[in-house]
Amino acid sequence: MRFSDLSQGTKTADCGISEFQECRPAEKSVGPFKIWELTDQRGWVHEYHWKRPTEDLNPVGFYTVQDLIVTRPGSTILNTHLIFDCATGRDNQRSIPQEDDYFSQSPRNKIVIEEPVIVADGVSFDIWGHWLIDYLPRFGVVKSMRGERFAELKILLPHSSPEWIYRFLALSCGVNRDNIIGYNPGSDIVLCKKAILPSYCYTEEFSFHSFVRDFYNALKPGISTEKKSRKVLVSRSDFSHGNRPFPNRAAFESMAAERGYEIIHPEKLSLEEQIQIFSEAAAVIGEHGSGMHSTLFSGPDTVVGCLGFWNAVQLNIGYLMGHQNVYLTKGCQWPTPERNEFQIGCTEEDLHSFLDKIDVLIP
Repeated sequence: MRFSDLSQGTKTADCGISEFQECRPAEKSVGPFKIWELTDQRGWVHEYHWKRPTEDLNPVGFYTVQDLIVTRPGSTILNTHLIFDCATGRDNQRSIPQEDDYFSQSPRNKIVIEEPVIVADGVSFDIWGHWLIDYLPRFGVVKSMRGERFAELKILLPHSSPEWIYRFLALSCGVNRDNIIGYNPGSDIVLCKKAILPSYCYTEEFSFHSFVRDFYNALKPGISTEKKSRKVLVSRSDFSHGNRPFPNRAAFESMAAERGYEIIHPEKLSLEEQIQIFSEAAAVIGEHGSGMHSTLFSGPDTVVGCLGFWNAVQLNIGYLMGHQNVYLTKGCQWPTPERNEFQIGCTEEDLHSFLDKIDVLIP
């Protein structure tokens, strides 16, 4: 079994894969830019982060693939090749059971799709942040290239896909639910006679192609000429059972509310409401997590402040969209083999300093 990496926009295997059909060419990345960070050792610093974006970005586009086998989201087989892209990766593919190497040998229920079908989801397909970052732009790539013919294409998704995925596809790409074909990853194996396999829209560790910015800008409401003043706190109070203990969460949200921040729980809002709120925000703050990735809808100069930890996704969203990134990492600890928790140990004094910094930076 060979591994074929499709993330470069080149054909690496002659086994039913078309030439890469380019939507947007390769380009140089945006950033890095200086960020503000309150650290344990140095207090407030304003400097370039050591985690830099990849300089040369891959093109975006898609392959058409004959006789593509799908065993579960992100696991695709073509003849004797396990094919993967930057976000699906080899580790996920190596876990495919041997009996799934060939469609005819699998004991699973077999589904054959004769019509052209888009295969564009992947690992953690049911997580909001993964759809924002990994998957939704891939459908946008196909739509931008196929135009009106996009409406004729089928889409493959697990039956267990959350309802918001269908709404998001309809809102962003006009996908008709009747065009979605479902399957059960645990018991089905799918043979796509003609699959459309779009590229991811970033290179290596989330260095985003400008296609992502243009895709999300197109979903925003009309840009107002008035100065933005809305301040938003993305709350994780409904996820306190997770592995990110934050003893001062209530105090943090209370401090922010006193300064005029709206406390929102994105999972309780419609997609349209989320887009509206984040696009109108002058500042967005919150704990480290995928809820902050909705700042893809926030415009240039928005101040985006994260408690706890920086991550490559949020850094590169900031670079791509022209945000002012602020991090409070003082008193916080990364997980260890002995303790699988992101500990957010910010003191109330540090939280006040963080909020002061955010308010000063708002244009």
